[in-house]
Amino acid sequence: MTPSGLFPESWLLASADQRTALEKQLAEAVGDDHPLAVTPVAAVARCAGCGLVVYTAGQGRELVWTMVSFGRTAQVDPGVAVYPTFAGLRRAMAAHAH
Repeated sequence: MTPSGLFPESWLLASADQRTALEKQLAEAVGDDHPLAVTPVAAVARCAGCGLVVYTAGQGRELVWTMVSFGRTAQVDPGVAVYPTFAGLRRAMAAHAH
């Protein structure tokens, strides 16, 4: 588990510098018409073994958790999974395998 015990061991909390870079990566990867392009997002954690990143999206009562998988090539759109609850996100993170 992470030091805070929130996420499984293979997930690393994003540092301030990493958050900035991951948020920039997301902004560059999604098109202008994608919902994440116009929603406030914050990078939270990343998988230590692949390009999967957890973000929060939205504000206040509209906040959801997202897991975004970035493709290896510029032609591949990022895969986005949305979890309206933290419990659902934790289950998906625990089930994530390479």
